Amino acid sequence: AHCPTSRRRARSMRFRFCGDLEAPSWLLHEIATLSEISSVRLKLLVKQVLNQMLHGSLDYTKVLKFTTPKDNESDVSMTKGALSAVHFVLASAAKYDIDEDTLAKEIEQLGLPHENARAILRPYRESKAALRSKFAADTFAVQRAKAIKCAKIPPAEPGDETAYRLSLRLDAGRNRDVDLSPEQLSVLVHEMEQVLALMDSLDFA
Repeated sequence: AHCPTSRRRARSMRFRFCGDLEAPSWLLHEIATLSEISSVRLKLLVKQVLNQMLHGSLDYTKVLKFTTPKDNESDVSMTKGALSAVHFVLASAAKYDIDEDTLAKEIEQLGLPHENARAILRPYRESKAALRSKFAADTFAVQRAKAIKCAKIPPAEPGDETAYRLSLRLDAGRNRDVDLSPEQLSVLVHEMEQVLALMDSLDFA
């Protein structure tokens, strides 16, 4: 089971896989969700997330199964949270070139059980180089945004999760809208804060 004490202690810690910043609060919450998934199912979930990150393909039916406790009804909100957490851990660790021993130590410090941490490490080790290569290629392919606007999207049905629409006005008059869950928006804001902190630490004189 997950350890509440570990999560409370993690709130004031800094982690290398988070760019030497504190872990976002939503991730601490979702670590509890990942802790309730068996290590076997978590490993399969990690492989699905990696397949999405590298090839754009995700079998949501399988993902829903991996994140649903036996004899329980599926919980879409829990599944989205688990996906966001796994994606954040893998993407951030690869971006900052974190070795698997350090990653294991840090995600266990967040409260993830040892066996569940190990379930993430092997797929991460096997895919780390491919992730870094893809991130580098995507960086060069990004178009410059002339304007950015973020607006809240009202739920389509009562009880639905609130979403946010990020509208980008790109070069050559092209526009792109991206819908984000609250968790995804939190990740984006956190990563932008990391970039600003890095820029502030550099000496351009």
